[in-house]
Amino acid sequence: MQVTVIGAANIDIIAKSKAKIVKGDSNPADVRLKAGGVGRNIAAMLALRKVDVNMITAVGNDPFGNLLRESSSEIGINTDAWIIKNNTSTGVYLAALENSGELHVGFNAMSAPESIRTAELTKHKGIIKDADLLIIDLNISEKIIALALELRDGGPVMVDAVSVAKVSRIEKYLEQIDILKLNKLEAESLSGITLDSKERVKQASFNIVGRGVGRVFVTMGVAGVCAADKKTSLFVPAIPVVVKDVTGAGDAFSAGIAMTFENDLKSQAQAGVRFAAEHLERSK
Repeated sequence: MQVTVIGAANIDIIAKSKAKIVKGDSNPADVRLKAGGVGRNIAAMLALRKVDVNMITAVGNDPFGNLLRESSSEIGINTDAWIIKNNTSTGVYLAALENSGELHVGFNAMSAPESIRTAELTKHKGIIKDADLLIIDLNISEKIIALALELRDGGPVMVDAVSVAKVSRIEKYLEQIDILKLNKLEAESLSGITLDSKERVKQASFNIVGRGVGRVFVTMGVAGVCAADKKTSLFVPAIPVVVKDVTGAGDAFSAGIAMTFENDLKSQAQAGVRFAAEHLERSK
């Protein structure tokens, strides 16, 4: 299988509090820095499973950008299509975690992937059109999303919505998306339905596939995932694990459904849940 990923590669700076976070105070924490980015995380998880992965992203001409490119190449991601920006800093994601590992608050600065120009993307139209699966994360501009879908010319497309702030970037293009991965908040934003029950999650999922998406997967943390296509919907429970860090768990879920994109709806959702659980247990 050959996959092309278009999205963000950035540095994650993760602070995990040693006790329950006290707002407005200085909280003792363990802090770590690692390679990240939704697109890059998905690409890494696929490459580590011997999938042939090309990635298109933009990073700054700076130490963080160099670190990301070198570490990505080392694990098997083809970085030939990475765009190096001289006047833009490499993206950074900053997260504060509760001592339980749950996210307290996160911040992202993604000017590099959002600065990709149409000519820069068109240069790589071959790996966009010819891949078995194109994966897009919404850390790129709406203009570039539209162009990527045009260059894809009808092949299978999977989208990871990334955040509530960015999910609106695909509202015009839902009919061109075969697989859409959302979390609960993103699904609420896109559907306009408050997801306070399983029935409402099902209703929101059918709302989204009714607007053209082939399959939608709504992740809900410990409540599991709802998967739906135009004919059916189903719920797959989460796998109980000791959570070390939630950062990247959604990306792991996306990698699982990408690995099994030709499978039936249920087995695809189960693969996503399994990938996410494995990631939650081994995150450091």
